[in-house]
Amino acid sequence: MQKRNHFQRLQQKRYSRGAYRNPYFQAKKLNYSVPIFGASAAGVLTIFLIVYFFSYPSFALTRVEITGLEPSSNQQMNDAIHAYLNQSHFFFFHNTNRFLFSEKNLKQSLSKNFAFDQLDIHVKKQTVFLSVKERTSDIIWKTSTDTYLADLEGVVTQKIDLNATHKSLPIFIDKNAQPVNIGDHLLDKDQIQHILAFEQKITSQGILINEVQIDTQIGKWIGLKTMQGYTILFNPADDPQIQSDRLKTLLQDTIKDTSKLQYIDLRFGDHVYYK
Repeated sequence: MQKRNHFQRLQQKRYSRGAYRNPYFQAKKLNYSVPIFGASAAGVLTIFLIVYFFSYPSFALTRVEITGLEPSSNQQMNDAIHAYLNQSHFFFFHNTNRFLFSEKNLKQSLSKNFAFDQLDIHVKKQTVFLSVKERTSDIIWKTSTDTYLADLEGVVTQKIDLNATHKSLPIFIDKNAQPVNIGDHLLDKDQIQHILAFEQKITSQGILINEVQIDTQIGKWIGLKTMQGYTILFNPADDPQIQSDRLKTLLQDTIKDTSKLQYIDLRFGDHVYYK
């Protein structure tokens, strides 16, 4: 009878379970210290480079030069540009850094406060250059709280101080006090031209105009508030010369005293009304 070899049977079971290890061929233990050290070194180097490029004085934008602006707009533009440049990133870095500065973002920031016909921006060394072609400021548009400048196409060009004076520009009052944004179209170009043409003809008759009152929700409601206190209502779609002639005839032949006059309405053709 064959003798049982219990030791051999035990070794076979251990081998089949994968528990057997050859003492002469042990697996090498992984050393994690090298990759950890490498990753740490790479992280420190990255932080150093970020701080270097975003903080080094040679990469800072220190000057702004603007060409093409009216003197009255220059300070406002400078303030808006420096407000953008001083915006921070990650609490430490600002747009004054050459690598964080964006011409596109600066244009978008300025367009919130100004309407340009053309705006070119480029950077050379440490200077930001802006070449500006402004939209003309031909009228003043007032709401109940704010005052704006607009051009002859009815486009809002910028917001101004409520008490600012701009070379005796005609004043338009929005009776509905609708909110206004830079770049909005207030009126059609033809409407503005007819209003200004009619105002000029009225002024040539010796009637001084204080403001133009507009109610866009009523439609044809446009009135010239005179310095004497009464309002002249007219239709900007009709011929300004014909309406001016009707007004002149009424004041010469019918109304001798305008001190108690409230309004004159020229919007209904040959039928002129007054109170």
